[in-house]
Amino acid sequence: MSATISSTRKRFYPLIAVLLVAFVVTGFSRTYYLRFLSDLPPMKTLLQLHGLIFTAWLALFIAQTQLVAARRVDLHMKLGVLGVFLALAVVASGVGAMFDAAATPRVNLLGMTAPQASIIPLVAITQFAVLVTAGVALRRRASLHKRFMLLAMIGVLGPPTARLIGLLGMRQYALLIQMSVIAVLVTVCLVYDWRRNRVVHPVFAIGGLVLILLWPARYAFGRSEMWQPIGDWIAEVGRHLAS
Repeated sequence: MSATISSTRKRFYPLIAVLLVAFVVTGFSRTYYLRFLSDLPPMKTLLQLHGLIFTAWLALFIAQTQLVAARRVDLHMKLGVLGVFLALAVVASGVGAMFDAAATPRVNLLGMTAPQASIIPLVAITQFAVLVTAGVALRRRASLHKRFMLLAMIGVLGPPTARLIGLLGMRQYALLIQMSVIAVLVTVCLVYDWRRNRVVHPVFAIGGLVLILLWPARYAFGRSEMWQPIGDWIAEVGRHLAS
């Protein structure tokens, strides 16, 4: 029994990495990975590039957790250099996708206009950049590094979650579901830490709480008069880039 528990503990990060990547692929299956099977129009080059870069990040994320589990920390650290450049590419292409989305007239699942909704990817990109930067800066402290990198992945689940919400016709619960997905995954991390160390790690506790609360915060701020000129400016830049 104890051997089984020990094995599960060693495999936690590789297993949750696969779970997160599977969730992302499922969420984007219709609009990206299996788009050729639908009647959706061709994707813009910018969005295709963003999808390709983010897919590479997903592959690297799984590879890195598997390498650590296999005790190939040397190779893990070498690939980490590639990870830095790939993370920068994810951020850059994500910003481009944000401008494009803001310039596309529509009402999102939360009932926000495109300029209002631009705050959603902006926050997601920012928190990803901050968490990955913290993970890279603390790469010599494995206990902190791996938790920051895992939170960075959990924090970018908004887009695939939104697509699943739309597919299941649950728009009226969109905000609750977005928060719940993050809350469930953070809880899993906290339970893992508690069972292994009998203590809740502050990175998961504080960082996870911030990720959850940022959803109602961005919803409220995005609909405020303060954000409106910022959202309009993002939409205008997006239209200019598209022209």
